[in-house]
Amino acid sequence: PAGVGAVLTWTAGGVKRTRLRTSGGSYLASHDPREILGAGRGGKIESVEIRWPSGKVDRLANPPMNTYVRVVEGEGIAKGAGVGAK
Repeated sequence: PAGVGAVLTWTAGGVKRTRLRTSGGSYLASHDPREILGAGRGGKIESVEIRWPSGKVDRLANPPMNTYVRVVEGEGIAKGAGVGAK
């Protein structure tokens, strides 16, 4: 659910970063379920790779910046719902 267990790897300004998608983190608390990826000083993310727990991999080249996008396992960036300005 919600991509828990997925490994996100993105490259920005020639620097590669990796993050494991986890659920919550506190007892009786909720957290924003979105993942916000930083571009650093480069100001642009060149690529994003999502390794889903199922073993599927989605790769995004030059994803849009300063906006939220919804990625669907095996389909890439979803069209319409879940995409909006930050």
